[in-house]
Amino acid sequence: MDIYPNFRNYRGRNTVVALGTFDGVHIGHQKILKSMVAFARRSHWSPVAITFDPHPQQVIVPERGLRLLTTPEERFKLFESLGIKATVVIHFDHRIQEMSYEEFVQSYLVKYLKPKKVFVGYDYAFGHDREGHVRQLEELGDRFGFAVSVISPVTADNVTVKSSLIRELISLGRFERAVEYLGHPMRMTGKVVHGSHRGKKLGFPTANLAIHPDKLMPGHGVYAGKVYIGRKVYRGAVNVGARPTFAEGRVAFEVHILDFHDDVRGKVIAVDLYHRLREEMQFTDVNDLKHHIREDI
Repeated sequence: MDIYPNFRNYRGRNTVVALGTFDGVHIGHQKILKSMVAFARRSHWSPVAITFDPHPQQVIVPERGLRLLTTPEERFKLFESLGIKATVVIHFDHRIQEMSYEEFVQSYLVKYLKPKKVFVGYDYAFGHDREGHVRQLEELGDRFGFAVSVISPVTADNVTVKSSLIRELISLGRFERAVEYLGHPMRMTGKVVHGSHRGKKLGFPTANLAIHPDKLMPGHGVYAGKVYIGRKVYRGAVNVGARPTFAEGRVAFEVHILDFHDDVRGKVIAVDLYHRLREEMQFTDVNDLKHHIREDI
């Protein structure tokens, strides 16, 4: 997939566009993106996703301390898996924040992408103070020659699936429900850094990942996952937490990679979390801890 750091770099024609931030690329987002890709294939046009970095909320209301379900790079991988051929990344800053919805469409969307059709979610809003909504986008489409397809929400368990709901579920430790709404495992990507070497001393060496500071950390506990190192895939038992048995206090993301013995320090690896096995626990002694680690593995 081709990634363009701004609109000016894109020189395609006959595009079909999906507009949104798409943090998490959850099942609601997937409905929009899959609809866009299916239409593009039928029409023999180019499917293009537009996303924002940083997340608009991080600029507009930084005091909320928003944490991301997906870094931009993780988002790109998910876009590609859905059949998207190109992604345009909009650097969201205060200039973009103050731009009217009409200026955004005319000066960016129409000028550089020249879309034939634009796909958005039912609650899409854009422009200064989010003044532009679906109706305004449709009016601008009539004016500038593109159609608009509005995708209905996806509901599960009588609730509308949204990124904010999934963030809340992950923070509360309701991980299986969050993964169900994501429609894919939760990916964590980071560089392997030096740790305390405590796992190695216990007989279970771990790779300690430095996770991006904007990334939402899953709730403290032990998880089952897959580890991607280059083109190879391994199983991994992942611990997220402060290791209370040793009263360390610092939150760590560490993975014991099964059937793996190489040194990966300094490498960037990806871990897909599928299941939360248990909560973080404080053990009475090291032997009790080692017993539970064996059970986790």
